[in-house]
Amino acid sequence: MATTQDADLIIKLYDLRRDETMRKARNFVFFDFFPQSVDDVKALFGNPEFAQQNAYYRQATSYWDMVAAMVNHGAIDRELFFDTNGEFFAIWAKIGDFVPELRGFFGPQYMVNLEKLIAAHPNGTQRVEIMKARFKGMLEQRAAK
Repeated sequence: MATTQDADLIIKLYDLRRDETMRKARNFVFFDFFPQSVDDVKALFGNPEFAQQNAYYRQATSYWDMVAAMVNHGAIDRELFFDTNGEFFAIWAKIGDFVPELRGFFGPQYMVNLEKLIAAHPNGTQRVEIMKARFKGMLEQRAAK
């Protein structure tokens, strides 16, 4: 059963997403970054030309993995979280297929919390597939312009 403390934490998480830099990071990941392979993700790292995109990627992905850890460990009621959040599915839709290979690059713990949270959602796989389709449509619209 969710508590008012859970609700307060969810509101705080929402407020953090409204931070100006976080908004830029989220916009990059959701509207500008369409990785087609693990190499597209790796390209953000080690190249000074992509320093800003690297920072945005790391901020958005680490934020949602951190939030997932809080939910997975019971600091936030899981059902209330699932009822009030969906953006974490978008992160997994963008990079989930590449995570096994990315763990070779970043380490074995990379995005473990988010993966566990997605697996715990009753419709997690379906929600991720919906987001993948949405991003594919966005990419196709860009290509058509």
